[in-house]
Amino acid sequence: MGNDHCFISYSSVDGLDFATRLADKLEGGHPFIRVWFEKREMAASGDDWDDQLASAIRNCKCLLFVMSVDSTAKHSNCKEEWAWALKYKKPVICLLLDNKAEDQFRLNSRQKIDFSSNFEAGLAKLRISIARLDTPDGELDELKQRFADAQRDIRRASDEDKPRIKAELDELTEQIKRQEEIVKNPKAAEEKTEKNIQSGLERERQPEKPVAGKTSTRFINPPPGIAPNYFQDRLIETEQIRDFLNNDSQRLLTIVGRAGVGKTAMVCRLLKALERGELPDELGEMKVDGIVYLSETGSHRVNFANVFADLSKLISKETAESLEEIYKNQQTSTGDKMRALLDAFPSGRVILLLDNFETLIDPESLSLRDSELREALNALLGGQHHAVKAVITTRIAPRDLAVSEPGRQHHLSLDEGLESPYAENVLREMDADGRVGLKSAPDALLNKAREKTRGYPRALEALYAILSVDRYTTLEELLELSLPDEVVQKLVGEAFNRLDPSAQKVMQALAVYNRPVSPAAIDYLLQPHLPSIDSALALNRLVNMHFARREAGRYYLHPADKEYAFSIIPEKDLTTKDSRVEEQGTLFRLRGTSVSGFSLSWLIYRMPCHAPCSPLLEPDVRISRIRLS
Repeated sequence: MGNDHCFISYSSVDGLDFATRLADKLEGGHPFIRVWFEKREMAASGDDWDDQLASAIRNCKCLLFVMSVDSTAKHSNCKEEWAWALKYKKPVICLLLDNKAEDQFRLNSRQKIDFSSNFEAGLAKLRISIARLDTPDGELDELKQRFADAQRDIRRASDEDKPRIKAELDELTEQIKRQEEIVKNPKAAEEKTEKNIQSGLERERQPEKPVAGKTSTRFINPPPGIAPNYFQDRLIETEQIRDFLNNDSQRLLTIVGRAGVGKTAMVCRLLKALERGELPDELGEMKVDGIVYLSETGSHRVNFANVFADLSKLISKETAESLEEIYKNQQTSTGDKMRALLDAFPSGRVILLLDNFETLIDPESLSLRDSELREALNALLGGQHHAVKAVITTRIAPRDLAVSEPGRQHHLSLDEGLESPYAENVLREMDADGRVGLKSAPDALLNKAREKTRGYPRALEALYAILSVDRYTTLEELLELSLPDEVVQKLVGEAFNRLDPSAQKVMQALAVYNRPVSPAAIDYLLQPHLPSIDSALALNRLVNMHFARREAGRYYLHPADKEYAFSIIPEKDLTTKDSRVEEQGTLFRLRGTSVSGFSLSWLIYRMPCHAPCSPLLEPDVRISRIRLS
């Protein structure tokens, strides 16, 4: 079930008949309102009940809390249900079934819809309340409700908890101000969004300005990642990379490790230090003649064309021009083109980083899908001496590449997380201001966090992110979760689902772009669904909470976050037999093109209702991932 249902929370002791009638009326009346009703779902599914219940709350549109004597009694299971809804930023609508029901402290400020005397009157008001949730006024109501909750809680909070609540109040104040502008003058807000988009487009279309004076061309493209200031450990692995770079007989280093283990951060930290002519961790000096950064998650993708073009930027103009003629010759094989290029690097040290390489590998055969790239890397491994050393980071190693000149390769496994005390140090360093309680947490508790996360850096960041966005959750409660082997994916999902809906949509948009982009690009993508979107506010919040990364005014996601955010965009197949599509504000994605100056890795086509199809959308094309919702 998607996130368009209303979860009914009730006590079977004295609320079953009411809940049954309510579910029938909401789904049987007009307009249809989908509900999640325990008795029906239990009969219809054989899934683990606790998991299904948690998922239904996590993905609901809102929670309808039926207030009866038993549902409001101490130790009622209903309290757990609406408490989880609050954790996941879900609206809670209170339905008063019995006037003797006890008020719930954390729900006191919420308006109650009275069903105690007149069911039909209450039902009419409920339908209005549910419909209002999707309006700008409804979004403002929910922000103000969360603000009132935080104001109430901060008055009673301990000194230890107050900074966390204060941070939420500050964020909500900013969001409320923006939402009030939208409600007061929606046309002006939409015009502001359009202006932001057009300004962003204009900046994207401007050619890069040359740097005055002498320009260094030794470092091609920005690194695909920046090691955070709380980077810890990896000394042994860093020494192994140093030894590889010093070994003239080795040409390819493959660093293999699961998502979130810190492969990219470790390599980029070392390479960034090499840009200054030194190794990190006081390992001494090391000179490089050039570094080329390519990444499957960035703007500069891993393919033979980019390898050839970017390495050519490190040699003289005359040599590069002669090599370009060789590259253009269709009679010359890829291997010969690569060998000609490598001959231009007879000495010195040049490093080629191929990051997030796993997307190029077939998961079943473990072979490279890109035959040109395979041929080029085989040429790099074989043949005469040259100065180019390639470093690959990947979750899975390419089997066909591994058997080519194995003596000239080095394999580094990075499956282990950070050990103690490095993992604990990361948690404390992230919480520099002590806001979420990690900085002052007992050593034993942080040690348990290291064990539960296996010390994986991205899992540690996700712990911090959850505590930042969900002040109702403590680290102790978080560590009671059942964490599988894929702990990074589990915690990344938990963190994502605790974001408010607008921040989730921004994350999904970043995942669709699959490259670092400006706020204007996010606004452009989400504008049909959110006409008054101003993603800059949400993006900066996401960076502060370690959900997103920022570099030079552009934002992107860690691959684990990107995969999760992308995976929950609802899928839909649509076959167009004519030139019209009957969906409003939809998003289409197709491989292999660009649009509107943002150079998307996916075609994003935005269409108002009844607008003619883009010429790029041929009949019978499979279109998936429609609508960010």
